[in-house]
Amino acid sequence: MTKFIALFYGILGMLLIAVIFYSMQKPGEIFSPPKYTIGVVLKAMDSEHWLSVRSGMIQAAQQNNMRLIVITAENETAFAEQNKIISDLLDNGIDALIVSPTNINHTQEFVDAAQEKNIPVFSIDEEIAGIAYIGSNNYAIGEKAAEFMIKNLPEGAEVSVISGSANQNAHIHRTLGFVNYIEKNSSLKIGKTMAAETQYRQAMTQAEKLLRERPNTQGIFVTSAIMTLGVIEVADNLMIVGVDTQNDAIMAIKNGKINALISQDGHESGKLAIEVVAAHLNNQPIERYNFIRNELITAENAEEFLLQEDF
Repeated sequence: MTKFIALFYGILGMLLIAVIFYSMQKPGEIFSPPKYTIGVVLKAMDSEHWLSVRSGMIQAAQQNNMRLIVITAENETAFAEQNKIISDLLDNGIDALIVSPTNINHTQEFVDAAQEKNIPVFSIDEEIAGIAYIGSNNYAIGEKAAEFMIKNLPEGAEVSVISGSANQNAHIHRTLGFVNYIEKNSSLKIGKTMAAETQYRQAMTQAEKLLRERPNTQGIFVTSAIMTLGVIEVADNLMIVGVDTQNDAIMAIKNGKINALISQDGHESGKLAIEVVAAHLNNQPIERYNFIRNELITAENAEEFLLQEDF
């Protein structure tokens, strides 16, 4: 039954992308069948970030004459379901696989399976050992957040981290970048680092716990936007820095509830991922690491980062 469901959604995803592809043909233009079929398995589709990733992929796929099958598991903790979806895709004639693993400790099985079938694998948002990566320099994101806090908090202030899943290296690296930069370059004190699932309510709960245990906290670095929105529900009069480029979080900057975000443009990630895959499939050299831009967003420039696209 699970395989049937996965295949159903794969076919549905293919049809949806095909409809978009056909609709882009100009009147009188001869239709050219897609040259490649790319399987895409993302962590989730429950935030502006992932919707934007998909949008960027669709745009680039149209430009590169590709068909996409885009599928996600139920949530970011469902690694067994995600791996089953990947297994089904590998058995159904894809030319390449792009995956954002929900758990970095359970990737070797599908990487080995893909290599046995001579299907190239690419990772987006999460790094996989030995696999071409597309996305943010997550350690540098943590450093940028730390630099902002150092400039805007008094010496000796206590700061903490509320991080996403400890099974995802994006959050691990952001936390390391932040903590290491603070310790090496400032007198700020690290109060506590806490991991949670990358969800709004869990982040809110962790923030409440943090503030009970560390009442002198003056700043919190939160490693995703959706978590940041949860934290600001319970954390008043603190410096809050988050990650991601999505409108609801950017509006919170404009409204004074979030001090800063480090940008992570999902559309840019999705578009670049397809371009890297296209280059590889057309026998062009590609880089092991393919980083997008990560910029500081504050009240002064927030308007420039508001997304204007239709997902």
